[in-house]
Amino acid sequence: MKKLAIALLVVVFSGCAAIEKKSDDEIYQAAIDAVTMDSGKVKPKALGYKISSSGMVSDQIVIGAGGGRIVTGLRDAFIFLRKTPNSFLVIMGENPSLDYAMISNAVKDLDLSDTHIVYSGLDAKQTQIAKVIKKTGALYYFIDKHK
Repeated sequence: MKKLAIALLVVVFSGCAAIEKKSDDEIYQAAIDAVTMDSGKVKPKALGYKISSSGMVSDQIVIGAGGGRIVTGLRDAFIFLRKTPNSFLVIMGENPSLDYAMISNAVKDLDLSDTHIVYSGLDAKQTQIAKVIKKTGALYYFIDKHK
């Protein structure tokens, strides 16, 4: 039984490792290209915020607790974006459920009209994230982390 559990873990983790993901540089370049092409901005400044995952159980605890420092930091990034001309925000996430919960809490009651926000993560919650961001008046872009 123990050998079966170990074999299962090896298969699961090797499957996760086999998925090729874009580097941060590739994500930023794709974001710059998309925002530049869509907005006509010349050399826009990319601001970044990474929502790090700490594992399934820890992420669920963070979601249940309302996000704490992650939501505060992300909200501050949105506010800074409003004050920074010729810029856009790239949000990179690892766990779509965590990303959605943090983003939806951070944008509550914010007016982000005429800002550009790029979300790069997995496609699982992308539609819900797009809806929440677009409600603020921001222009939304998605970049899949997978190559």
